[in-house]
Amino acid sequence: MDQELDARHAKQLQHLFPVLGPQFSLAILLFSIWDFWRDPANAGDALLIRCLLVALGALVYLPPAARLPPLYRCGFLFVTHICALILAEFMLRDGFLYGLAGITSCLFLVSVMTLQLRAFLAIVAVPTVLLVVLTVQRMPLAETVNQLMLYAFAIALALALMFVIRSFALQTLQLEAQLLKSARHDGLTGVCNRAYLFEQAENAVALARRHRRPLAVAMLDIDHFKRVNDTYGHAVGDSVIRALADTCMSELRTNDRFGRIGGEEFVCVMPETDEAEALQCAERLRNRIGALAVETSAGPLSFTVSVGVAMLRQGCDNWPELLHAADCALYGAKGAGRDRVVLAA
Repeated sequence: MDQELDARHAKQLQHLFPVLGPQFSLAILLFSIWDFWRDPANAGDALLIRCLLVALGALVYLPPAARLPPLYRCGFLFVTHICALILAEFMLRDGFLYGLAGITSCLFLVSVMTLQLRAFLAIVAVPTVLLVVLTVQRMPLAETVNQLMLYAFAIALALALMFVIRSFALQTLQLEAQLLKSARHDGLTGVCNRAYLFEQAENAVALARRHRRPLAVAMLDIDHFKRVNDTYGHAVGDSVIRALADTCMSELRTNDRFGRIGGEEFVCVMPETDEAEALQCAERLRNRIGALAVETSAGPLSFTVSVGVAMLRQGCDNWPELLHAADCALYGAKGAGRDRVVLAA
């Protein structure tokens, strides 16, 4: 979950950087207006420092820098611009006294740039050292302690804000994952629902056709399921369906796609599976399901399934045709006495 959060945040930075970066640069340069009002004698030198470091930070907009991760680009831009602000205030009369608010305000940008503690500390390390060194040189001890305490408090607040943003982002990601799972999976069994299974099947069939690889589809249906519901109740019927789904999921491969498409009907899409392997897998599933026993108030209940298998081949080379062929084979299995596997003609 953390890796997914960091990847999503990196994409957001990638989109925001071209918009917010120039605005940050412009804000740093516009501070010079206040400089000329407060200390005209030194404002020109301060403006030169600002321009040089802002120009250095602008290197991240060049095409070679586009290959760097967005956090690296944002971090370099922040360090150059905040250092420009600190050096400019150092050159002005009482600069740290009046400029500390602007310096500390910039720290909160780091809370948006990164959601990782290590990255946060790495970005603010250079500006912090520079501020401490220059403050000690310029201000009396009491004022130095006061300024640095205020700066440390601002860092603590920025860190707290970063953790709050990260917490909300993680909660949002978890809720999205839950909603996505609910939209894609069957509520009773946890396997793929009809819509998501069909989407996965379309992709698997297209991939198999493109690379001319084998693919099989198996459709399973519980035999006499209405009799189970009528005799034992729907709660037992649900237990039967869950037992079937759990057994199939434990037997199938990770690249197989298994889902529930109706009340007691299930479909399995098996990429990279030839005819012999498909029939062997279907027989294995049928035998494993036939050996199950679901506990009921009247004692253990066993049940069987009928299976229809269809292969991707000429004349049956898309998902609707494959599904129809597997369905016809399933009806053939039902008509031949149930509890058996039939291959589509």
